[in-house]
Parts: sequence; C-alpha cells; structure tokens
Amino acid sequence: MDDDLPAFPLPPASGLAPAADFARRRAECPFGRVRLPSGDSAILLVRHADVAAAVSSPALSRNHLLAQAPRRSGEPNFLYDPDLLINQSAPAHATVHRIATQAMNHERVAAHRPVIHRIADALVDTMTDDGRPGGDLVAEYTDRLPLLTITRLLGIPAEDCDDIRRWSGAYTHSHPGTPQERARLVADFGAYVRDVVTAAPRAALLADLVHPPDTGVRLSTDELVSLTRLMLSAGVEAPATVLGRAMLRLLADDAADWRTFVRRGTDPLAMADELLRLVYAGNVAALRTATTDLVLPSGTVSRGAAVLLAWISALHDPAVYPRPEALLPGRRAPKFVGFGGGRHYCPGRRLGRAILAVGLDRLRARLPGLRLATDGPIPIAEREVGAVVTTLPVRW
Repeated sequence: MDDDLPAFPLPPASGLAPAADFARRRAECPFGRVRLPSGDSAILLVRHADVAAAVSSPALSRNHLLAQAPRRSGEPNFLYDPDLLINQSAPAHATVHRIATQAMNHERVAAHRPVIHRIADALVDTMTDDGRPGGDLVAEYTDRLPLLTITRLLGIPAEDCDDIRRWSGAYTHSHPGTPQERARLVADFGAYVRDVVTAAPRAALLADLVHPPDTGVRLSTDELVSLTRLMLSAGVEAPATVLGRAMLRLLADDAADWRTFVRRGTDPLAMADELLRLVYAGNVAALRTATTDLVLPSGTVSRGAAVLLAWISALHDPAVYPRPEALLPGRRAPKFVGFGGGRHYCPGRRLGRAILAVGLDRLRARLPGLRLATDGPIPIAEREVGAVVTTLPVRW
C-alpha cells in the first residue's frame, strides 16, 4: 500500500466547486501519484492537455479486469462486471460500441427529442397542477426526466421505474445496502432486462439495438442485456447528476444566471454544453491502465501503471478556459473531454446532451420564475457517478 500518498478522491470543496487541490496540482504537481481507496496508487492527471491526450490514446485501457489493473476500491462494484462494455475484448467491444453509437446518432436522437419534450412537460404539469408554490426539483424533475426518457425509449412501463432505480442503485453502488442485498437486486435487474430485450421490441431505441439497420451484425442476448442494463443505470444516473448540478448552479446567487438564461433566450444546447463543462461529475476521475508506455505532455506513463483522468480539473484549466469559473455559453473551447475518446467515446453522449438541453429549455418555458426556496446549504452526496445534488427545494 502507498499510505504516504495523498488519498483520492481529494477533499471536496463546498458546493459545486472543484476540489481546491486540483488548482494546486495543475500548477505544482500535474503528474503526481495518489492513493486509491483500495490502497493501490495511480497518477492523477489534472491538466487539460494531459487528459485530452490520454482520453483518446489506445495505450490506456478502461478494462478493469486486466491482470495488472489496480483496483479503484476494495469492494467490487459495477465497473468490475465482466459483461460490462468497457471490460470486453477489442472485437466484441467494437461491435457493441458501433451498434450503440448508431442507435443514438444525430438523426435518431433528433427523432427522440419530442419524446423528451413531452416527458418534461408532463413532469412540470404534475409539479404545478395542484397549485403548490414549490417543491423538490430533484425528486420531481431532474431525477425523473432521464429515467422516464430512457425507459420510454426502451419500452419499459412507467410503473416499473421505481424498481429500475432501486436495481440500478444496487448495480452502481449509488444507494446503500449490504453486499447480499445488492447481489439479490442486481440479479433481479438482470432477469428483468433479459425479459425486456428478448420480447418483441416496439420501442424505437430498443428496436435499433436489437435489429440495427444497415448491418448484418446482431448482438447476442447477453450483450443486449449488458448494454441495456448499463443504459438504465449509469446512462440514467449520469444525466440526472448533471441536470441536478446544472440547476443548482443556475439558481445559486439569487438565480442571477437563471434570470439571464430566461431573459436572453440563450440557445439551450449551448447552455447545456457550458454547464457540462462547468459542473460535470464533480470530484471523481476515470481510471485507466497503461498497456504500453505512453508519453504525455507532463510525463511518461509506464506500462502497467494506472492513471486517473480528473474531468472537472481539466474542464477548469485556465490554460484552456479563460475565467473557468464563469458561465459563458457559446464560448470557444476544445471538444468536451468528459465523454471520453477514441474507441471508448460515449455512445450515448448525444442523447445525454439532448436530455439536458430539453430539460433546461422546458423549465425556462414553463417555470421562468424559478428560485431556490432555502438559504441554507444544498446537500451533495459523493457517489460513484459523481457528486449528486440529493434535494433542491425551489419555488415557482
């Protein structure tokens, strides 16, 4: 164990700000090592130049099951699922990734936007129809919109959504429970998803996965189960996390940024992209293992070594983003690194951006007077998918 190394995750800052030590490490220690919860060590990449070079390099593997791969934590979690896409061999990964990317390409996501729009409006209707002056924006909107969107596109009934959240929370360790309880819930999750993908698919997204157009290749049932389970877990939790953090950022400081968004009619996709940069994930980093030596701007990663890609530090690097703490929709900036790169570029990135953009747009149209309903601190929980805003009391 490397007990003398700084522990990662780094001590979080208050609110949505990046951990304070990221800025110091960018200036003084951009290639330093840290100790993971498992006791293993990794090089922490904090500068944009290093993260951007690392994220698309074939020399860095996301496979957590490699013999030489350090462990993130001492307790198993979904990242160590042998059926998970990132843990597949190159040929199998390429097939699944290609079909998933095609199913969520620009044209398909454009066709899904009206579905997101209708779900968002229905959620606002539910929030406001009884005449209440306010409520919890996380429980009633930011958590529900990604969940209802993904399940609707996969043909899963709305009445099963609470089960999906409980199962996915066990799968990703986002919710507490004993290992035995989680194992039972994960098994139930797998059985449910298997029934979904083996039924005759009628929902648009599931049909595109089961019967991909323009290719003679078909995924096996096990591959479909793994991909669908990932979409229903991390694929729901990631946009929910970002949307909750985004709304807290917009409504903070007496909702000054929210009022500007409403008054100027800012393009919601431009706002979504800037908020992704500004509040993405929180105090987490992606773990990679070097399969060959890799030269990065700040140093050389030796074969077998682990690196951590600190997204929020890279996305707040003042060498790339002048005034990084400012919310500047439409700013000229490099391609967003948080979606990964190369063969691991996130196939659901367009759908996630669409959920965030439509979610922001419908709240602006329907509830332009949104304000926080508390002067106290907003609770934020550190989880595997990032720092999650767990409740957001608002008035409208």
